[in-house]
Amino acid sequence: MLVQPLLDKLTQLRLPAFREGLQEQLRNAQYSELAFEERLALLVDQECTRRASRRVQRRTEAAAFPFPALIEDLDFSPPRGLDRRIVLELAQGSWIDQHLNVLIDGPTGAGKTFLACALGQAACRNNFTIRYFRTSRLLQQLVQAHQDGSYSTLLTRLARTGVVQLRGDL
Repeated sequence: MLVQPLLDKLTQLRLPAFREGLQEQLRNAQYSELAFEERLALLVDQECTRRASRRVQRRTEAAAFPFPALIEDLDFSPPRGLDRRIVLELAQGSWIDQHLNVLIDGPTGAGKTFLACALGQAACRNNFTIRYFRTSRLLQQLVQAHQDGSYSTLLTRLARTGVVQLRGDL
């Protein structure tokens, strides 16, 4: 069997997870007990899973969250005052599809930024693009873009973004 040309073609087709899975199947004799369709399904699943994971990772990096917060990390204990039902509903992202806004309010140190990052991360998982800004920095970028002539480009980029999160410290 000509394995190396097949592996080279998988690299050429940009299927790295498929290639790694095939190499694992060739090394491990237990896979030979599976039917062809089952082995192929495992390889396709591995490639799809890797691509989905990379998409979420790219969206998360582009969002520039200040904290690596997840919905699973939120503290819903009574003193925190978070309504689990509302937060989990927001995490589903239907408010984004409906073009609604979410305002998070509370005293200093209450975890507003952490909650915003967790909701943003959930939106990334739900295939939305996110950008997180401190309001003062976004305003600086807008002024600078206006001065250097890239204002319309910046506005176009922002318009293509599913969610723009602003931290309201001026």
